[in-house]
Amino acid sequence: MLVNAILPGAVLLGIVIFFHELGHFLIAKWRGITVTKFSMGMGPEMVGFTAGGTRYCLSWIPLGGFVQMAGDQPNEDGSIPAGGPEQFLTHHWFGRMLVALAGPAANLVLAFVIYLVLYAAVGVAQREWPSVLGPPEAGSPAALAGLREGDVVQTVAGGAVATWTDVERRVAKSDSTRALEMRVRRGDSTFTVTTAPQARRAFLASLDRPHPPVVGGLSTGQPGYLAGMKEGDRILALDGKAIGQFGDIRRLLKGRAEQDVVVRVRRDGTDFDLKLRPAQMPGDTPGQGFIGIEEVGPTGPQGERVRYTLGESVPLAFQQTLAGTVLVYDGLWTTLTRFWQVREQMGGPIFIAQMASDAARRGFEYWLNLMAMISLAVMAFNLLPIPLLDGGHVFLALLEAVRRRALSARGYLRFMRVGLVFVGLLFVFIIAQDVMRPLRRMQALGKAPRETTTVAPAPR
Repeated sequence: MLVNAILPGAVLLGIVIFFHELGHFLIAKWRGITVTKFSMGMGPEMVGFTAGGTRYCLSWIPLGGFVQMAGDQPNEDGSIPAGGPEQFLTHHWFGRMLVALAGPAANLVLAFVIYLVLYAAVGVAQREWPSVLGPPEAGSPAALAGLREGDVVQTVAGGAVATWTDVERRVAKSDSTRALEMRVRRGDSTFTVTTAPQARRAFLASLDRPHPPVVGGLSTGQPGYLAGMKEGDRILALDGKAIGQFGDIRRLLKGRAEQDVVVRVRRDGTDFDLKLRPAQMPGDTPGQGFIGIEEVGPTGPQGERVRYTLGESVPLAFQQTLAGTVLVYDGLWTTLTRFWQVREQMGGPIFIAQMASDAARRGFEYWLNLMAMISLAVMAFNLLPIPLLDGGHVFLALLEAVRRRALSARGYLRFMRVGLVFVGLLFVFIIAQDVMRPLRRMQALGKAPRETTTVAPAPR
């Protein structure tokens, strides 16, 4: 159990960090900078070997890693090490910038390769929804045809169907100039619905599968998770307004971001209320509340995985990498401008381990997707122009290029001390969040079914 909780996160972080440090290492070697140590993990060395003047090792603490270069730190007396281009701080500013950028660039490439592998090799799993009808909208062609929620479509245009994909395929193969016949089962009886050619498009558009307001998944650290929601919970009402379909949740959370709401939940036959504060997600409509729950997944047969050709996969991977990068930077900007409001969504190694464990439980493709997003997040964070980060080194290199002279040892030390304080405080805050988050969830799970307040009658 402990291995399942830790291993997916440790492997994920190990791969992401390995490629980040490998980027620094390769460019440093290419530029002729002496690399004294390449370590995966922190703390005391567990195993290692020396080759080409570089010590390669695996350390005991599986958090982070580093590439140590000759002359990358001031001397003990605070002076810049005397040396030539083989040492980092005395290397040409352009080379130092390339070395600093290489780590984030490697993370960007890693994300692209992961998406490429997903599309071309792993494939996208296609689960099927049974051909069961959801509630038709009043006055819609489906409702006027007498269809009801729970009806099961058995045949379309004379061909048997079991899933919604089957329905779509049979419709696509049918003759659009002829009436469309659909055989439907309701309970123990069956009947046929016939649609004229000119009305079939509107009729088909009015058909939909059920979208029950049942929690199928929870995003770690989001409001629903912290409030104590569980998979299988049925959402009955939000601030007194009944919820019949999953889409009602988003509709009723419009304009409720960062405002307290009360959600009525049914769990194992018991109705109770949860109080939570929806988050504002980066890139979403301003004010749109988000509580981090997913719709319950399909219960039909497992379909085949869809794999794309290499020619198809490359642009798809590029688009996905670009979309992920935009999302990460949007989130980073939200964090910088509204830190206090989004602090609950920040996390460190424990948070990533929780997400990785959840992703691995859902499937390999989910775990790979998470790895790609974490890699992009590492890239974005490291490019911030903050001392100790790669972006800080890029800033110093560009400053030297503009000033046409290197920063003094005193100036360099002051710059790095600012970064040490900032990164240190951020690290302490994130670790505290990592520790408190699961404790808050356990507390919420313990009290949720007992602390109830009547908000609205459960919808029938």
